[in-house]
Amino acid sequence: MVDDFLGYVERTIKNNYLKQKGTPLFEGVAFSELIDDYYVEISKVNAQITQMDALTKMRPMRQFDWYVYDQAIVNSWESSLIDFINTYMVELKMKYEEVYLIRNERKVKVVEIGGIRGFMPDFLLYLKDEAATYQVFIEPKGDHLRKQDQWKEDFLLSLTERSDIEVLAENKEIRLIGLKFYSTTTTYHNDFRNDFDEKILNVK
Repeated sequence: MVDDFLGYVERTIKNNYLKQKGTPLFEGVAFSELIDDYYVEISKVNAQITQMDALTKMRPMRQFDWYVYDQAIVNSWESSLIDFINTYMVELKMKYEEVYLIRNERKVKVVEIGGIRGFMPDFLLYLKDEAATYQVFIEPKGDHLRKQDQWKEDFLLSLTERSDIEVLAENKEIRLIGLKFYSTTTTYHNDFRNDFDEKILNVK
């Protein structure tokens, strides 16, 4: 048992040494690099899932010029987020020169600052006005995953609050914005709406 435990400790230490800690320095990604054909992998376990909200379906998106793909491959939470963004589209286009919602399928990965845990937010909302370009990270989340993924929301919210965030890109006026988890549950949905209003619509 001691040998097995020491072997486990050795592997854990090596794995942590191989992982780089996140920093407040972000590398810019060209908008064109985010747009190409994508697919979603569904494992056999997911294919047999019984919770209807988690089922992935195809959704036609040609009628939405602000969504960069012809189809959206989304579950019900993600589809609900698209509907949410659509209800605000008139206001968004009045405030910003450019508005695009991008499905982040293995394109942009972020790592918690000072830690080694990383993830890929499901959606990127690209906004541009005369002052700057804004990259908004949005993560729809089922209630059954909120507790274990709370660190992700904490990280997203820290992007707006920290003063040491720096983005390496040709355009120096790039600002990162993280929002609360999107949810269809009334209380959490209202929290997201308030956060969205404050950071995206009412920001000066």
